Amino acid sequence: MERKLTAIMFTDIVGYSRIMSNDEEKGLRLLNYQNEILLKIVGTHNGNILKKMGDALFVDFSSSINAIECAIALQNNLKEYNHKLSQDEQFLLRIGLHIGDVVIHGDDLFGEGINVAARLEPLAEPGGICMSQAFYDSVKVKSDFSAIRIGEVDLKNILEKYTLYKIPSFYVDNVIDSGLESTDGQFQMKYEIESIKKLPPPSRSIMDMSIIIISGYSLFLVITVFIMTSLIKTDRLRTEDLKNPGKILNELKNPTNNFTKHVKGLFNEDAKKHIESYNLSNSVNDTIKNIMRTELNRIIELGKINHNSEIIITLDIPKDIRSNLFDLHEKGSFSTETRLILGQIFYGSISKKPLNKFDMFMEIFPSLFRDLSSSIINVIAIISGIYFMSFSSIKITFRDIRDVDKILIHFVDQMGYKDPYMEKGQMIFKPSLFQILMWSSSSIKARIDGNSIYLIGNIPIIRKLEKMFQSHEI
Repeated sequence: MERKLTAIMFTDIVGYSRIMSNDEEKGLRLLNYQNEILLKIVGTHNGNILKKMGDALFVDFSSSINAIECAIALQNNLKEYNHKLSQDEQFLLRIGLHIGDVVIHGDDLFGEGINVAARLEPLAEPGGICMSQAFYDSVKVKSDFSAIRIGEVDLKNILEKYTLYKIPSFYVDNVIDSGLESTDGQFQMKYEIESIKKLPPPSRSIMDMSIIIISGYSLFLVITVFIMTSLIKTDRLRTEDLKNPGKILNELKNPTNNFTKHVKGLFNEDAKKHIESYNLSNSVNDTIKNIMRTELNRIIELGKINHNSEIIITLDIPKDIRSNLFDLHEKGSFSTETRLILGQIFYGSISKKPLNKFDMFMEIFPSLFRDLSSSIINVIAIISGIYFMSFSSIKITFRDIRDVDKILIHFVDQMGYKDPYMEKGQMIFKPSLFQILMWSSSSIKARIDGNSIYLIGNIPIIRKLEKMFQSHEI
């Protein structure tokens, strides 16, 4: 019985069974192209195709260097081919590599080395390469490639555990195929967590977001107050317009002429009761001042007093004031006209000049801002904003990481995120519109390094992912 040490390569088209069931013509076209490029590249690297099993190929090489260079050339050529096609027409290969002792029987090879290589191929990423420790050791100093150590894993129907190395997918700019189906068509969620470590967030910490959100929310309140004051008519009374509130109150409580009686008649009943019940021997308190100011503002805004009213016609006012009143009335500026008449009735206690926008903003802003900012709703909004928009970072280390990338994609998909893509060696998951609107979610960034996954994203999202990994652990 003849034996030899050989480098073994298994290849398989990702999702080929599904492609054939959906479009047989496309499946046969992909198979023909694979055979065309593979035969050429395998021959160039002194490989020997031993068996074709549908879309899967079994190849052996006399040199492990030839095997790894052939595998890399295959993935590069296929990437160039896919680049010219639409996403529906593209196809990906998984490649498994192992070096081991085999038995020669005619034109065929047998032995555990063949079985190991066959089990490694499904563990490769779509568009990537998976190899055993023995194969990696034989090529690591003689070939230019970068592989990630996965650690010891159990292989189906293989007694011994094997340490694996992976060359990630060559399609760093493309959307990743989640590859949730294993060789038997079932997604196997098997992993064991060794540790979970909280890491300092790379940016947007709670302190950073506190400063940003509180500053931003304060600006929002300032703009809100400014808009609110801008909508108010500018002929409202200022505090200093009531230069002698005691005199105004005395005239309203004991009207001596029809003008004052007319103004008092426009006050609401509650305001009249407060005025009547007030003891004029005491100084005018803030409550009465506010009542008078509110009612006078309402009368001004309604514009119910004008110089053409029968009651006002006999009002003894200077000619220039009467002329001004006539002009305001002709222009329809009844609020300003009413203000000017009130000033004449109360002998200048109400200024002739209305309050401008800026003065109104400066007068109203402190109290209105204080009321808005002290609202429990605003406090909750600020705290929620800080929590949902701050970043968190964790490192999850596993004993067995062969399917963790697929499991991560599965979990994030359940949370409503879009399919991931690769950027600068990281998987990027973009949030859906719902995630953005409901939770102000940002992208999730994931990086696999050896036996660990590094996750960066919004605090609640990362915490939810952490719990999902913990709850599904074997």
